[in-house]
Amino acid sequence: MPASSNEDVFVPWGPDAVGQPAQIAVVPATAGEPVDADYRNATWIDGEASLHVGAGTDLELEPGVYVIWSRVTIGDRRPVRRSGVLTVGNP
Repeated sequence: MPASSNEDVFVPWGPDAVGQPAQIAVVPATAGEPVDADYRNATWIDGEASLHVGAGTDLELEPGVYVIWSRVTIGDRRPVRRSGVLTVGNP
């Protein structure tokens, strides 16, 4: 995505997760697994967890390569998944 863009990042989870508390973290590819402070609350749109990122949002991204992580709380379980890669600008 261009560094000047702002858009939604979508993460599919499956029908059992929809509507449960979901969070998404977008961290530099070199950072490893995110810590709790990296996660932001996601919303559900058409069965996928979603987070608005980029220019003018609460999560502005500099040009670079990022890993998208997500987690969902279902009862006493909170699975974490490496959910994708996002390239911003021309790193």
